[in-house]
Amino acid sequence: MKTMFTLQETPFPLVMQEIVKDSFTGIVFVSSDAWKKGLIFKGGGLCAIQSNRTEELLGNILVEMGFISAEENERSLARSRTERRKQGVILLEMGLVQSRDINEALAVQTEKRFLDIFSWEDGLVQVVPKQDIEKNPLVGGHQLARLIRRGVMEYAPFSAVITSLSPFADATPKVLVDSLPADVGVDLLDMSHYKVSEILLLGQDPSRALLGLYCTGDVSFEESRYKALIDTLRQKLKTIKDQDPFQVLGVDRQISDGGLKRAYIKIVKANHPDTYAHADDPEVRRLANEVFTEIQKAYSAVTKIRAGQSVEEPKGIDESIQAEILYGKGLEYLKARDYNKAIDCLKLCMKLRPEERVFTETYVKTLFLRLQNTGTGSSIEIKTAIRDGLNRFPSSDTLWLIYGWLLKREGSKKAVEAFKKALEINKDNVEAQRELRLYQMREN
Repeated sequence: MKTMFTLQETPFPLVMQEIVKDSFTGIVFVSSDAWKKGLIFKGGGLCAIQSNRTEELLGNILVEMGFISAEENERSLARSRTERRKQGVILLEMGLVQSRDINEALAVQTEKRFLDIFSWEDGLVQVVPKQDIEKNPLVGGHQLARLIRRGVMEYAPFSAVITSLSPFADATPKVLVDSLPADVGVDLLDMSHYKVSEILLLGQDPSRALLGLYCTGDVSFEESRYKALIDTLRQKLKTIKDQDPFQVLGVDRQISDGGLKRAYIKIVKANHPDTYAHADDPEVRRLANEVFTEIQKAYSAVTKIRAGQSVEEPKGIDESIQAEILYGKGLEYLKARDYNKAIDCLKLCMKLRPEERVFTETYVKTLFLRLQNTGTGSSIEIKTAIRDGLNRFPSSDTLWLIYGWLLKREGSKKAVEAFKKALEINKDNVEAQRELRLYQMREN
C-alpha cells in the first residue's frame, strides 16, 4: 500500500481491502476539509478511531442514545476539559451512567466514526505502519467485514464504487467462500456469469454488493485462463444473434432436406457444449450452452419456414391478468406465513407490472414481516427495496410506514420522522397515527 494518496485515487473501500488483505498494523490518517480522523489497526483489526467531529464525541453519542441529557453532557464535558480527564470517567463519577452504558456508547461511536469515512468523496490518506501497537482490536473478523460491507452498501458515493471496480472491468468475479454473506441483501450467486463491467450496468445494488464482497475477501477479480476462449464464444454468440436462421446454419433457402440435415449435424458437432468440456470455467459452459441453444432455435425456425409455418411463438396469457393471479397467490402464501413463496410471487408481479404500486408495497411489507417473525432476511435488503420503491412511488405512505417500523425495530429515533412522513402523505393512515400516539405516550 502507498504511504500517501488521495481518496479520489484510492477510495476508502479499497483502503480497507488492503488493510484486511495485508493484516495491516499501524495508523491510517484520513483528512477531508476540516475533518481529521486517525484509525489504529492491529493485524487488520480496528483498535480505535480518533476524530475531531463534535457530533461523534462520546457525550453526544450518549445524548443521542438517551442515556444522558444535553445539559448533563455540557456539565461533564466542561469538567472533562478543566480536569483534562476522559468524559466517560467523569460521567461514571457523577453517577449519570453505568459501565455498560459507556461500553455500548463506545461501540456505537466507533461504528459511527468508521462508517462516516465511506461517505467522503475527497481527502488525503496517510498510512503509517507501526508494529508496536499495544491496543487490542475492538472490531475485527466477521464484525469488521460486516461494517465494511455496510459502509459500501449504505454510505459510499456510487462514483467511488465505479472508481473502485473500473480497473477490474474485464475480469470475472470469483467467489472464494462456500456461501456469500446475506447482509449485502443482493443475490449474486450467478455473478460468475458476468464480467465486472456487465455487473456495473445492472445498477447500484449489485455493484455495491460486489465491491463490498471484494473488500472483505469473499470475492476476487481474477481473469480466467480461458479468457481467449470466452471472448471467442461471446463474439460467436453476438454474431449468431445478429443473423437470420439460414445464416446461422450457413445454408441458402433452396437447400435440399438432406443438405439441411447434413449442415445442421455438422454445425452441432462443431458447437456442442461437450466440445468445451476441457475448459473448467462456468462462463465457458454458460456461453457454450447459449450458442448451442441459438443453433437449435435456428434449425427449428428454418424447418418451420420451409414447411410454411409461422416462426412466432404463441402468445401467452395477458401479463396484467397473470400478475393479478400471482398477486392473489402471494397473498394466500402471506396469510399462511409462507413468506419466501409470497416474496417469489410478488417479485414476479413487480416484474410483470412495475407500475403497480400495491405490488411493490406488499412485497416490501412481506420482507419486513419475514424479518420480524422469522429473523430471516436483512434490514439492508428491506431498506434497498424501500428506497427503490420510493424512487418510483414517492407518494407511498405505506412505504414510509414500513420504513418507520424497520427503524423502530432497530431502536432508531428517526422512526418518528418516517411515521410523520407517512401521515403527511396520507392523514388517514391509521397505523402511522397509532405509532405516533405510542411515542407521545412514552414521552409523557
